[in-house]
Amino acid sequence: CSYGFNLKKKDWERLLFRVAGFDINKLPPLVRSTDKVGSLTPEAAEALGLPSSVMVYGGCDDTQSAAVGSGSTSEGDAHIYLGTSAWAGITTGKNLKHKNGAVVLQSADPLKNLLVGITESAGANLDWMIEKFYKLEKNDPAISNIYKFLDEETKGVPPGSDHLINTPWLLGERCPVSTTTTRGTVFNLGQEHSRGHFVKALLEGVGFNLKWIFENYKRDFGFSPDTIRAIGGGSVNENWMQGIANITGKTVETLSRPSMAGALGAATCAFVGSGIMDSFQQIGQFMEVKNTFTPDPSLEEVYQKLFKSYKDIYRGLKRAYLDANLERFNKESQ
Repeated sequence: CSYGFNLKKKDWERLLFRVAGFDINKLPPLVRSTDKVGSLTPEAAEALGLPSSVMVYGGCDDTQSAAVGSGSTSEGDAHIYLGTSAWAGITTGKNLKHKNGAVVLQSADPLKNLLVGITESAGANLDWMIEKFYKLEKNDPAISNIYKFLDEETKGVPPGSDHLINTPWLLGERCPVSTTTTRGTVFNLGQEHSRGHFVKALLEGVGFNLKWIFENYKRDFGFSPDTIRAIGGGSVNENWMQGIANITGKTVETLSRPSMAGALGAATCAFVGSGIMDSFQQIGQFMEVKNTFTPDPSLEEVYQKLFKSYKDIYRGLKRAYLDANLERFNKESQ
C-alpha cells in the first residue's frame, strides 16, 4: 500500500529509489494484505491475552482499510472519510496515473486499486475553531458536548452562510490542488455574520473541497458516482452530511458504526486471507446503512454560485499566497 509501489509490476518503484540514492536492499519484503506472515510472538500473545497460535496477516494502511470498511469494494464504489483530515476515494481495477493531487494506490484487495484525494485538514479545522473561538464553552461543565453546541449555533444560519466562504486550507492542500503555500481564507465577511456563520462556512468549505475533488475525478478519470458512503467521526453530524449532499449533488449514506470502518477493513484482510471470506465484497454483510441524505434541488443554484467563488478564491490568490508564504516557509524549514 506504499506510495513507492509500482501498481503494474506489483513491486517497489525501484527506479525511484535508485535515483534518490536509496539502498533498495534496505526495503522490507513485499507481502499482500491477505498473506499470512506468521503467528503471534510469545511476548505479543501474553500482552494481548491470546494464544500464540493466532495467525498474523499482512494488513494495510489506514486509507485502504477505511475504504474496505466503508463497503467500497467494487468497481466505481465511492466513499468519503471525515476525521482530522478528509478524503474522497474510489475503488477501481484500473491502473491510473496520479493527477491534480489525486493518487492511485494499491487497494487492500490485491485485485483492486484505490483512487484517493486527500484534504489535508477537515475536523482539525473545527478543533482549531473550538480552541480559538469557543474556549470558554469548551471548558464550561454545563456544556457536555462542545460539538453539539456548535451544531446548535449553526441552526439559524441559512445554507450558504449568507455568502460567507471559509476555505479549509490551514495546512496547505494536497487535493484538489497541490500546494504548500496556500492557507485558509475567510471571504466576504460582513456585519451580518456571527460565530455560527463561521462554523457553518468552515463545514461547507470542506464540502466544496470534496465537490472539487469529485469534479476532477469525472474530468480526469471518468468517475461520477451518484452515491457516496461517508465514514469517520464527522459522519455522525447529520447537518454536515446533509450539507455535503446538497453541495456535491450526490446522495450520502452513513453507517451505524462509522468510526469502526478502519478496524473492520483491517480485519477483512485476515478474514479473506484465512478463507473465512471468499472476497472483500462479502464485507457488506457486516454493514448497516443508518441514514441516507439526498440533495435538496432548491439549493443547487446557491451552492453552484458559491462553489464558483470558492475556486475563484484559490485562483485569484494563488500568487498572493506564494508571495506571502514561500520565503517565510523556506526560512522556517531551515
